[in-house]
Amino acid sequence: MSKKEAWQGKPLLYGVFDSPLGKAMVATTPAGVCAIAFADREKELYAELQERFPQCAHCQDGQAIAPLASALVNSVSGGAALHLRLDVKGTAFQLRVWGALQTIPRGATRTYTEVAQAIGLSATSARAVAQACATNPVALAIPCHRVVGTDGELRGYRWGMERKRQLLLLERSGDLLPPVAGLRLH
Repeated sequence: MSKKEAWQGKPLLYGVFDSPLGKAMVATTPAGVCAIAFADREKELYAELQERFPQCAHCQDGQAIAPLASALVNSVSGGAALHLRLDVKGTAFQLRVWGALQTIPRGATRTYTEVAQAIGLSATSARAVAQACATNPVALAIPCHRVVGTDGELRGYRWGMERKRQLLLLERSGDLLPPVAGLRLH
């Protein structure tokens, strides 16, 4: 069964809102959060939702998503870390990598090689780890932005290198961003 087929018929609630990192989307099923994404424009988020969950019954419900959106904005702004029940689909390897990413403390980074070694693989698996990071469906909840190159330099980020840079700077400094004026759900 493909990942898309695994979602068939599931009800999916979602909301799009403004965040310190641009437009953001949170989507959830009855089992938990299945998507957290960032983009420059709302239409990009809607397109991603349609692409990733074509078999779901989509329902935009800003009120149901508002508590999750608030937690996400608070986390990005330097508040409490995210602790969300997730409903993510992936291969056994992706799930192992994503689990390892969730153990990286806020403000810290690990290299792709270190993540590979943390799940019992050799350094030669770093590229496979990078690919698993690139397919992470829930930004921040699975903090793939905390993974860097062996030289400590930033490497790709599904939601844009500038967002990755901003997230790491915020986490390292502990600075709070000014609150988003009146969380605006779209």
